[in-house]
Amino acid sequence: MKRLAGLDGLRGILALGVALSHSYSHFTGWRTGYDIFHNPDYAVDIFFILSGIVLYHSYKNKVESRGMSGIEFFVIRIFRLYPLHIIAVSLVPIALYFSTGNFFPEWLGPVTPWNLIGDLTLTNSIGIGFIPKTNVPSWSISVELFAGTAILLLSFIHKVLPWITALAGVALSLYFNIDVKGASFAAFPLLSDGVIRCVFCVSLGICAYQISLLCSEWVRKNEKFVGKLIFLVLMLTLIILFGMNITLNAYLLITPVVAMAIAVIPHVESDCKKFLESAKLVFLGHISFSLYLIHTPVVYSLLWLKGSSLDANIIYATIAVSIAVGLSTLSHKYIELPCYNYGKSLTRSFFIRGENKKIPL
Repeated sequence: MKRLAGLDGLRGILALGVALSHSYSHFTGWRTGYDIFHNPDYAVDIFFILSGIVLYHSYKNKVESRGMSGIEFFVIRIFRLYPLHIIAVSLVPIALYFSTGNFFPEWLGPVTPWNLIGDLTLTNSIGIGFIPKTNVPSWSISVELFAGTAILLLSFIHKVLPWITALAGVALSLYFNIDVKGASFAAFPLLSDGVIRCVFCVSLGICAYQISLLCSEWVRKNEKFVGKLIFLVLMLTLIILFGMNITLNAYLLITPVVAMAIAVIPHVESDCKKFLESAKLVFLGHISFSLYLIHTPVVYSLLWLKGSSLDANIIYATIAVSIAVGLSTLSHKYIELPCYNYGKSLTRSFFIRGENKKIPL
């Protein structure tokens, strides 16, 4: 399936921004120091939107034509997400011990076996009592593996279902008054703030993709006008990421507009698309998942450098992310892709198709 032009670059910018924000916050102070994204949490919502768009685009025809079962899709997602996650989780206490002399320093908060089970099983943010304590960014991988996959499988059954789940996401957000920066808190089992945000945003991505296909001809005829709108929406997104605190109501109103702008990017020949298709940004997009998971243990391993000089700490934070980019390049090539390809080959060999072969359900 042809890749959607421009979206890799956007994912790369977001992943790099999140890594820099986390690194600068660790070295200069959370919410008080120098960081890139004051609201890196909203970058995760955009990741969810991108997952909805890209995965629906990539797998819809395969599943609907029975070229792939729902179980196959879920198994492939596990091989795509879990191997690198477990490596990153294992590296965190080692990095912390190297840097601080303690596997779990006090500033991490109480670390219980229950929390570690949640981290190891990627169930740390789905609302069953676990809280991420090692590689904290993995909370979004947790909800995407379960809630995000469920939404995608529903969308493969009928194209109307993601519209229903998007509305359900709005209703649940308002009913539970979720924290738009929240992740693990759950007022009700399996309905953590992170799960609700994932349900809402993955559904929005799918819905926006469906609309973009219906309107693709009109978009191409009016691409200059649409290109300007995309630019304005992306600027609004940057304002949110760089520091504008938004309320829940604003979040629910703005995010569908952001999703629609992202879904239209591949259909428009605009300056934004050309910028997002630059080789360096596309490269960052390819390693974005590795960078998202690997940057935390790298940052932790260098915290011993942290001192009283703000300028020096900023330099150390930048070096940490630079090292993370290099390691992510290697992990993408030698861990992420091989595991993903092995998952695909495993499902092909296990779920055999043919007139005299039974497909496991």
